[in-house]
Amino acid sequence: AEMVQLLFLVISNVLPTLIASMHNSTTEGCAIIRPPRDGGIRYRGLTQEQIRSVEILPVDYEIEYICRGNRVIMGPKVRKCLPDGTWTDMDQQSRCLFLCPQTWTSLENGRVTMLPPPGPPAEGTVLHYSCHAGFLMEGRNVSHCTKQGNWDSPKPLCI
Repeated sequence: AEMVQLLFLVISNVLPTLIASMHNSTTEGCAIIRPPRDGGIRYRGLTQEQIRSVEILPVDYEIEYICRGNRVIMGPKVRKCLPDGTWTDMDQQSRCLFLCPQTWTSLENGRVTMLPPPGPPAEGTVLHYSCHAGFLMEGRNVSHCTKQGNWDSPKPLCI
């Protein structure tokens, strides 16, 4: 009976710590992730040499996405390493996109509805134009922001 009790003590006390330490040794941080297309990652406090050789970043470490050229980050800009070995907001995609001119987002004597709201107009944004009562629209009532960062149709007029 003593042997069974001793075995029970070993299993109930030692095994959980063993499993926990095995679990911790594999997830002491997060694996490096790829930056968005046309973007890079700013690693705070690391030299170029360290960045090239590191594979796991510590828990609570934050990376920041940076975009090339005139592109801006849409989606999470910063991701943080969580204790479970994953990065924050991985359900949300980060993309480096060109912005379209803001001037298209307002209309004299009319209204502009932007999809998807809110934020600056980037690739994939669609503007829907409508005129106030008593004004007629000249031009197209919809415009799309293209990959190149321009609108696919001129802004209409409400006259």
